[in-house]
Amino acid sequence: MHTAQAIAANQDETVEDLLRTSGRRSASVPLRRVFVQQGAQREPRPGPLASLLRSHDERGLDLFLLHRAIASADPWDVTRDARVWARALGLQAETDGGIAAVSKAWRRLDESHHLIRRDRRGRLAKITALREDGLGKPYTYPSGVKQDERYFKLPYDYWTHTEGWYRTLPFRAKAMLLIALSLPAGFVLPSQRVPDWYGISADSADRGLRDLDKAGILSRKIVVKKAPQAPLGIAQEYHHTLRAPFTQRRPAAVRRAPLRSVS
Repeated sequence: MHTAQAIAANQDETVEDLLRTSGRRSASVPLRRVFVQQGAQREPRPGPLASLLRSHDERGLDLFLLHRAIASADPWDVTRDARVWARALGLQAETDGGIAAVSKAWRRLDESHHLIRRDRRGRLAKITALREDGLGKPYTYPSGVKQDERYFKLPYDYWTHTEGWYRTLPFRAKAMLLIALSLPAGFVLPSQRVPDWYGISADSADRGLRDLDKAGILSRKIVVKKAPQAPLGIAQEYHHTLRAPFTQRRPAAVRRAPLRSVS
């Protein structure tokens, strides 16, 4: 006879069922680019992703992305037992520790990052999405028309692929995946500008890109070009492109993406 523990849903099964029942028309999540980068085109600055990175809040990012995936229609709220969220995060759902960790993560996303709003629906927490800019404004589906409405899409494959990327990728790689999705295919990302543009250290950004390459998510192409003031008269650039199922918009005529693609 099976025990309740033996037949209980595991982490992947929980996440996949949450996504399946979300009612979203397409198997992808739209995210405004202001989540990763804000500011004027010539003066970009980091978005709320940077505050999650600074506070080492990987659990907060995981919870934010999953909530955004399943909050698929107005009024953009989700009400679930804390134990369901805990299991989806790979925590011990049946213990007070797992429940407390979920509660603390929601509190940070609300009070520190201003990406969600917490309310009560009976004994359960009702979590409502706010705009991705971290200013605490009500959420609306991004139109893609104005600069601050431009968005990219995170496919459900991030959670459902057999590699379990949402579980296996390091925090820095998750951050760089979101940044890469906001840029066109073949983007060049000067390491010395990454801290100012995205709020992630140059070393972490490079290691995150290497993690994505190792996972088979990103291809890195070396392009050699003339550099009159370099010791050898040449310089190398890495051009990065995400592989399927992660798709990027096609590059413009000039492929130096970061200054041309901020929002």
